[in-house]
Amino acid sequence: MPATPSRSQNTSRRAAAPVAAKRDLDAIYGILSKTYTTFDETDDPWMTNGLSSTPFKSLVSVCLSTMTITKRVVNAAVPLYEKVSTFEELRDLPDDELRRIIKPVAHYNRKTKNLKEMARQIIEDYDGNIPDNRDDLIKLQGVGRKCVDILMNFTFSQDSIAVDRHVLRVMNRLGVVETTSAKQAADLINAQTPARHKRHAHEWLIQHGMKICVARTPKCADCPLTKHCDWYADHRTA
Repeated sequence: MPATPSRSQNTSRRAAAPVAAKRDLDAIYGILSKTYTTFDETDDPWMTNGLSSTPFKSLVSVCLSTMTITKRVVNAAVPLYEKVSTFEELRDLPDDELRRIIKPVAHYNRKTKNLKEMARQIIEDYDGNIPDNRDDLIKLQGVGRKCVDILMNFTFSQDSIAVDRHVLRVMNRLGVVETTSAKQAADLINAQTPARHKRHAHEWLIQHGMKICVARTPKCADCPLTKHCDWYADHRTA
């Protein structure tokens, strides 16, 4: 009976054969697209609470969401948008009031400072309009790579895959990437993903990471991707 290839051998093969990796991704996305709906087809609380209903809300909501679960983002964003709907109003809102409103999210003190500075930048440097390109978006205070990818995809309709902790975990376990760097993973995943899947790939992957490929005890018995998964191959019982 032939020996089972080691993980390092599998990794070397993937690195030497990017075409094969892309073909696997095509199959993976095909399965995910049949398993999960897109956000606008569901009662996802982000959508039902209008957190992306305007470009202003999209940007502010994404900035609030870093290191924070959706429920807490909603608890901060909904009352915030009852107070402000423009960058001028956000800039002029007293710091103490902004801090109190967004207290449900992680790092609310830092995010208060970031949101105020971001509002100032957009007003003074971009005539009050959110820049629609990566180079300028990344210059905004509090906007990182994940935020940029989300905005490019969902606000400016330029297909891109944002990598959060769920997407990073799923893609590492599948063996599509092997890195702890979300930025590096985003570069690799976006480069390898077939164009027809880029629009909704983030939505499918994040749902899979939250529902099935969870952090502590992945639900492999319920997973439709086991035949494509390095982690499952390494951990399944004989």
